[in-house]
Amino acid sequence: MNTIPHHFARGYIIIFALVVSAAIMAVTVAFFNYYGSAIHAERFAFTSVQAQALAEAGIDKAVYELNQSAGYSGESDIELGNGTYSVSIVSIDGNTKRVTATSYVPNSTNPTAKKVVQATIGIDASVASFYYGVQIGQGGLEMSNSSKIIGNAYSNGNIIGTNSARIQGAAIVAGPIGIIDGMDIDGDTWSHTIRGTSTVGGNATSSVLRNTTVAGNVVADSISNCTIGGTATYDTSSSCTVTGTTFTPNPNVFVPADVLPLPISEAQIDVWELEATNGESVGSQTFSSGTRSMGPKKINGNLIMSGDAELVVTGTLWVTGEIELSNNSKIKLDASYGSSSGVIIAGIDESATAGEIEISNSAQVLGSGSAGSYIMLLSQREMGSNAIKTSNSSAAAILYAGEGQIEIGNSAALKEVTAYKLKIINTATVTYESGLQNASFSNGPGGSWGVVPGTYAIIQ
Repeated sequence: MNTIPHHFARGYIIIFALVVSAAIMAVTVAFFNYYGSAIHAERFAFTSVQAQALAEAGIDKAVYELNQSAGYSGESDIELGNGTYSVSIVSIDGNTKRVTATSYVPNSTNPTAKKVVQATIGIDASVASFYYGVQIGQGGLEMSNSSKIIGNAYSNGNIIGTNSARIQGAAIVAGPIGIIDGMDIDGDTWSHTIRGTSTVGGNATSSVLRNTTVAGNVVADSISNCTIGGTATYDTSSSCTVTGTTFTPNPNVFVPADVLPLPISEAQIDVWELEATNGESVGSQTFSSGTRSMGPKKINGNLIMSGDAELVVTGTLWVTGEIELSNNSKIKLDASYGSSSGVIIAGIDESATAGEIEISNSAQVLGSGSAGSYIMLLSQREMGSNAIKTSNSSAAAILYAGEGQIEIGNSAALKEVTAYKLKIINTATVTYESGLQNASFSNGPGGSWGVVPGTYAIIQ
């Protein structure tokens, strides 16, 4: 039998030992490398969490500082915990700012972790959407003597015009029996009945069209004593001149416009009343000269202003009685409102006597001076005599009487009017501004800043 020499056997053993040792060493090195990587990853994850917490703290600090001082513009390399943060602020508009917080752990020079968080913050506000120059409830709209609406009109009640009353926009009467009578309308019309020597510059959609001239197209169930510049689609016709093509019968049944609720709820009015009562309560206020600031405040009684008296509104006002502005007196928002709007409430809910507002003889109601800022005068007076009356070259921004009548006359010029019933007479004009579509009513300079929901984002 052959045998392996002793010196060869010893060589095999040495080689085997070296292989095993190398394998053990490789496993050991791999283990320590893995262990080191895990420790590093865990440390990075931990510092990353710390950095995010610091950035979020920066956002919170910015909100706090802005509520203390409107001039806060950010800060840099603020030490907190195991790191530092910086805050930058960009103004979007008077009510909104974009805040960016950048954090570092342990510092911005040699950071182990960095986070960037961004959020939009805004002043707490209530947004009322006024989509029309005038919006009217079931009481309807009456216009006369060259009065004018520059914008659209939407009414849940009839629109009746006399003596060259004009709507320089569209006119819509909602409901199954709505009537437009005797109106000059530059845009489109939509109502169950259009009659009374009306003129329509756009298209007309109705069930009954009678004694009316339409420049555009007409879709109706019946037309009579009319002149139509475009096409006419109808079931029956009598004494009508149609320039365009006629289509009969009308294949579609007339569908009335929806009856719309007025844009401000009782719940919102309650909120504004609460804002006013958070300030001092006083008795009736009468001013005939001088300038003063007021708000938020509840006035248990009347607010009477005349002469050259000027009132600067610094917060929501609630007047439980009447508001009377005359003879060049002026109410305006404090400049710190920026592009926000303010509200002055008159009357008590469900009262048919309290809450009358009268503006006359060149009195003015103005915003803060910034674009998009208005004052809304809101009367809670229910139907009876006028809730709001304005005349004689007076000017105001927004008038609102959700349960009462507003009467506008004698060259008064307004921006938007909403009422249960509306009368516009004697060359008065309502001029709609597009910014009113989303008028933001703040509780004033004391309004608190907060993060706008849905705007928080981790940028890095």
